Formats: sequence, C-alpha cells, structure tokens
Amino acid sequence: MRSNGWKLPFNIALGIHIMILLAAVYLPGIFKAKPKFADIYTVSLVNITEPVENAPAAAKVQQPAPPKAAAKPPPPVAAAPPKIKQAAPVEETPKEEAPKEVEKVETVEPAPPKAVSLKPLKQKKVKEVKEQVPPKEPVPTPKKTNVERKEIQKLAEALREEEILSEKSRLAREALDQERQLLADSIKASEARPSASSSEQQGTGSAAPGGSSSTLIEKQYQAAISGRLHQFYTVPEHMRKDKNLTAVVVITIEQSGEVANMVFESKSGDRMFDQFVSKTIEAANPLPPIPPAMKKQRYEIGLSFRPDSIQQ
Repeated sequence: MRSNGWKLPFNIALGIHIMILLAAVYLPGIFKAKPKFADIYTVSLVNITEPVENAPAAAKVQQPAPPKAAAKPPPPVAAAPPKIKQAAPVEETPKEEAPKEVEKVETVEPAPPKAVSLKPLKQKKVKEVKEQVPPKEPVPTPKKTNVERKEIQKLAEALREEEILSEKSRLAREALDQERQLLADSIKASEARPSASSSEQQGTGSAAPGGSSSTLIEKQYQAAISGRLHQFYTVPEHMRKDKNLTAVVVITIEQSGEVANMVFESKSGDRMFDQFVSKTIEAANPLPPIPPAMKKQRYEIGLSFRPDSIQQ
C-alpha cells in the first residue's frame, strides 16, 4: 500500500502544473483584442480636429493609418494577467469616441465636389466660345465675287476700247503719211515739167502749179479732218456686222476749226448708227483749223461714215 500511495498526489500535481502552463500560454491570446481599440482611437482624434478648414490638409491627416500601431500592445498584455482589469475601463472610452471619428471623416468628404463643379464651368466657357465663332465667318462671299467679276469686265472693256482707239489712230496716221507722200510726189512731178518757150505758155505753166498746190493743201486738210474723226469713231460690235450701213454727212467748218453746221445728205436707215455718227462729230469738235494757204473763212466737206471706215 505504501508503494502505490504516491501516484495519486503525483498525478494531481502534474495536472495542476499542466493547467497552469496552458493558462499561461492561451489566456493572454484571448484578451489581446480588447486593448487594440483603446490605442487606435486615442491617437486619431488628436490629428483630425485641427485641419478641418482645408480639404487637402484633411486628406493628409487620413494618411497615417493608426491600426498599424495596434501591433505594439500585445507585449505589455503578456506581462501579467492582473492588468486585464485596467484595460476594462479603457474599452468604454474608445467605444464612445469611435462614432465621432466617423462623423468627422464624413465632413471632410465635401472637398471633391468642388473639383467636380469646375468641369461644367469649363464646358460652359467652351460653348460660349463656339457661339461667338460663327459671326466672324464672312458669309456674303458671292457678293464679292460678283463685284470682282464686274470690275474685271469693266477693265476688259476699257482695254478693248483703248486697243480700238490705238488701231484707228494708227490707221489715220498711215492715211496722212500716204497723202503727204502723194503731195510730195506731185510737187516733184510739177517741178520736173519743162518750161514753155512763149509767154502764154509761161502764164499757163505758172497757173498750173498754183492750182495743183492748192488741191494738195486741201487734200492734206481733208486727211487731217478724217484723222481727227477716227480718234472718236468707235462703232459697237453689233453694228460692225452690217457692212451696208452708210451715212453721208456734210460738215461746215469755220476758220478756227469749230463745226458750224452738220447735215445728213443720206441716212443709213438705222437710228442708232445715225446718232452714233452725230455724237462722234460732236466729240471731235473742234476740228483742225483751216490752213491760211487755202484763204477761206469756211470750208465744207462731205464724208461717208461706214462701220469700218470714214471716207471722203
């Protein structure tokens, strides 16, 4: 009996030691979660209250995450189980303060709507600019083109008229040169004639060159009149097609060259052409003056006007 009596107390002592070891290992793990809340909320409350005015400052306050600091409390809890009683009152304070933190975090959120409100303002500005653009565009472009076309047509017509006038003046000059050459040839021919032996023949011979010289001067004067009229004689194109139009006009000229009278001996039958002839004579007035060698105060000349020329 004495040999088996020690087993029972030994087993009891062993069980008690095992229980103590298990309690020392597992009991601290059960109470680890309670002190975490106390450390988290006490730190975050101090930083959030100050930067509420500026939105960017509030964002910076939220960046330091306090939950990471919760890893530090486990070592002091493992020191001794009696400290668990002190952690109990601490648990009540963070539970009351926790909802306050959530409310403050929600108040910080109105910062992003300000940034969102700027976008519609930018869109409105773009719309206003688009509305102002269309009035600047020059819409009446066809009017400018029509005006430019009219100006080009006017310039072309003026150039054509100048070319026609230059051609007519050139033709008149050529006619004058031809008549002058004829006069020079006739004078040379008259000078080359042999003189008569008798006085009667001398008288007739002296009279002949005088008459020929007067006719030459008259022809030269007539050529000058036709040249003056050609400068103002521009027949329209629709009248040039009808070559049968002829109007004969008798003009009386004073010694100064002014037109004293104008009479139609025969009209062309076309009023427009007859009016055009009378207008050319009025535009050419005054005509070249009568040369003193002719010894005339007035001079009459008959001219036939055609669409392409003026003939004597």
